[in-house]
Amino acid sequence: MSTIQNDDEGIFRRIIKKISAYIPQVEKPKKKISLTEKFVWSGIALFAYLIMGQIPLYGVTSDPKFDFLAFARVIFAAQQGTLLELGIGPIVTAGLLMQLLKGSELVKLNFKNPDDRSLFTSATKIVTIIVIIAEGTLYGTSVYGHLVASPLFVPILVGQLIGASLIVMLLDEMVQKGWGLGSGISLFIMAGVAQGILW
Repeated sequence: MSTIQNDDEGIFRRIIKKISAYIPQVEKPKKKISLTEKFVWSGIALFAYLIMGQIPLYGVTSDPKFDFLAFARVIFAAQQGTLLELGIGPIVTAGLLMQLLKGSELVKLNFKNPDDRSLFTSATKIVTIIVIIAEGTLYGTSVYGHLVASPLFVPILVGQLIGASLIVMLLDEMVQKGWGLGSGISLFIMAGVAQGILW
């Protein structure tokens, strides 16, 4: 029984490593980043987030009558009808799923081992991309599908949602890898709250 489990774990590790090789990565800084530089990179990430939150989805003629994410837009740092429609939702969802898998020991990893921590991070990123594709497709076809100028705009709309969410994921990774201060998720939530108060 233990041999089968070890084989399964070995297959899981090999699959994650192979897939990770094809996924865009943000490299850690090769030298120590000064506090000033961290502020600059955090500012760049924040500026990109704020700009994306002001760009409307191309091809959409009007906003949906019912906002499915209204109760969680502050938490997910999302902006309805913009490139930030999904916000950090896919990142949070993927993180929760991976924590549940680890907590239930369906995925057995030792966080004291650097290789296992790296593997968990890679697996979380893969799950995040899967969630992004799923949510982007669902929102593009179901929520906004009937609000586009033409059915031809639906694939473009889905592409916008997926592409923007991937950029948010990479911005979060950039901040977390040491280029910025804290985590991108916290930064984006803070910006969303501040934006809601000021606007």
